[in-house]
Amino acid sequence: MKTRLKNTDWELSCPIAHRGLWNEVYPENSISAYKNAIEKGYPIEMDIQMSVDGELFCFHDDNAKRMTGVDKDIRTMTAEEIRALNIQNEKIPTFAEFLKLVGGKVPLLIEIKQQINKGVEKKTIDALKGYNGAYAIQSFDPFIMLKIKKLAPDVIRGQLGLKAKGNSPKNYVIRNLALNFLVKPDFVHYDVAGLPLKKRVTNGLPVMCWTINDKDKLETAKKYADNFVFEKIIP
Repeated sequence: MKTRLKNTDWELSCPIAHRGLWNEVYPENSISAYKNAIEKGYPIEMDIQMSVDGELFCFHDDNAKRMTGVDKDIRTMTAEEIRALNIQNEKIPTFAEFLKLVGGKVPLLIEIKQQINKGVEKKTIDALKGYNGAYAIQSFDPFIMLKIKKLAPDVIRGQLGLKAKGNSPKNYVIRNLALNFLVKPDFVHYDVAGLPLKKRVTNGLPVMCWTINDKDKLETAKKYADNFVFEKIIP
């Protein structure tokens, strides 16, 4: 399978800060973590969730409890309700606020989380129109990536995967990246625990891996992947 990436492109050459450059002071996917990554010159990996009334926010979990203490699915909350949440005295940034903050200073690896409501793909592409900076879009959900391919075929695409246990159709697809022949991603992005990948899974595509947070995983990434996202350590 062909890729549009070269070895020198940022997606394959520069380690990427997972959910921003976060630590015990700067929460993940927060304005402070994003600023920290920008200051250090690292590309930023981040996550998109959509409110029930259609606004995009930078947040990883489906449930808000781990980060905010509120035990509720963020995808069922209104934008106003999400704005009322606090993460270590910070607000959850909207995607628009995030893009304005970064402003092309560092590249972006944008992950679209699986949604309850429809339309996240178009809202993401619409938000990026006119954005003057480098970015790529990825998701675990190949159907999200198919919509991105249709809406914005020129955007660099990544397909996320992991060694999901069980023989359900969903786990088979995620484990084997079985719909890549439709998505036609430019790279695959796999759990480091699943490396090395078999050639039938990568089909010749560049390999990125997640999430590197100790020296052993770093060595695995250097041996079997073209690039990686990291947290808790500085590679």
